Amino acid sequence: MIKSLVMKSLPLHVKTAIFASLISMMALVSSLLIFSFTAAKRFQQEQKQLATLQAENLAEQLSMNADLIDSDSLQNLIEFVGDASPSILLIRVWKYKDDNFTEIANYVRDDSISESLEPDVVDALRRNVRSSWVKPAAPDERKSLFRVFSPISQDERLLGAVEIVEQPDTIISIASDYLPSLLWIVLVVFIITNLAFYLFFQSWIYKPIEGLLNLSSGDIEKLPAGNEFRILSDKFNEMVSQLKQLTHERERQNEILQQKIAEATAELKQKNEQLENAHLELFSVYRKMREMERLAAAGQITAQLAHEVATPLSIISGHAQLLKTVIPEESKEAKRLALIIEQIERIEKIVREALSRTRLGVSNQKLLDLNALLSNIFEIVEPILQENKIDVEFDANEELPNILGDADRLQQVFLNLISNSLDAMPNGGKIYIKTYSEQDHVIVEFADTGHGFSEDAMANLFRPLFTTKQPGKGTGLGLFVIREILQEHNAEIMLESRVGESAHFRIAFKKAQSSTNNQN
Repeated sequence: MIKSLVMKSLPLHVKTAIFASLISMMALVSSLLIFSFTAAKRFQQEQKQLATLQAENLAEQLSMNADLIDSDSLQNLIEFVGDASPSILLIRVWKYKDDNFTEIANYVRDDSISESLEPDVVDALRRNVRSSWVKPAAPDERKSLFRVFSPISQDERLLGAVEIVEQPDTIISIASDYLPSLLWIVLVVFIITNLAFYLFFQSWIYKPIEGLLNLSSGDIEKLPAGNEFRILSDKFNEMVSQLKQLTHERERQNEILQQKIAEATAELKQKNEQLENAHLELFSVYRKMREMERLAAAGQITAQLAHEVATPLSIISGHAQLLKTVIPEESKEAKRLALIIEQIERIEKIVREALSRTRLGVSNQKLLDLNALLSNIFEIVEPILQENKIDVEFDANEELPNILGDADRLQQVFLNLISNSLDAMPNGGKIYIKTYSEQDHVIVEFADTGHGFSEDAMANLFRPLFTTKQPGKGTGLGLFVIREILQEHNAEIMLESRVGESAHFRIAFKKAQSSTNNQN
């Protein structure tokens, strides 16, 4: 609470200077700590390097003067080296003879150190290689030991080894030696930075703000030198002007966006109208298709009935005509026989009239572009295909020749094929259609990714009233009507399919003479 009141009572430039000084001080302290620990670590490493160098120098002196190894001067030499470095705890000189190392002289500052030569050290010395290792500090100790061995050799002959054990200072102890100096540096830097920040914020921030407050009260004479507030006012007006320009630009962009939205809405409305018209046209096509199927069914039934009735009628008519030749014309039996012949002729006329009413109309064949016809059909059925998740891949030959055909009836052919594909792919799939020319024919290949047909079904597919669909879902006349229409166009249809594989229809039309796809 008291700290908060004190901070509130201080001027802005003082609080800012204190805050900036604290940040700078934290950065400085962190840098000094990192520097001190880095320097301490390097100093410790230098102590180890010095011990290694001392061992190598001592070994080199003994190598150059091998007589020292067996003399009394050796003890004086190692004591001189040990007294020169307070961190050295042990110096031992080993003599190598008969494949063994024997201690011949030592300098001991710490009696607790009495390790023998480890096997790996012996192996290294025998190879005339220097060896060193660090023994970690025990739980009751604060410092670790650094042990280095340097071989004594002469003319590549091993004479012995020098061992030095040193206890380097810890990083913390080395860093603590620098602590008083660091504290004085931190204190001096804190005072200097705090004073510098105070003067900076006093001159460059607090005075302009104070002048601004005086300006708001009408005291224009106390504006700071340099007329910074006039510049500030100009910049503020410039900012307001830019803000107005940005606002105007935003309004203009908003108007453009609204216009784009209106155009998109109008286009969407037009597309919806086209979609509705396509649905109506599709409904009309399907209604026409069902009507043609019913007519074809009636025609087939009538044709079968006529075929079944024709033979008995012919027999009856033949016998009646035979009887007419042997019965007198004026007899009562002749009159009855004439009545029978008249009724037989009446039955034949009824059958012929029924057949004429159920037959398709006269085919109106003209030059026809199959690619354009198929594209138009795809546009008609596109909504239904999308609804049933069915994609269409149409590979059209741009140089496809024209054919002679009735567009309405051929449209019925491909609509029936598409209808069968819809029934064969209830969970969606793909329809492939390809057009190309082959010698004197124009070929249309039609395939889907449905379940296909069995061999038994393929033998009866083009028969009327035969269907592989569930009861109530097919009339069995779709492929029959397709074949009848194609026969009118002198076209052939072939089917390749297996159970579980796609159905592949191949329709071959004859080319129209002296016509190509780019002719009208």
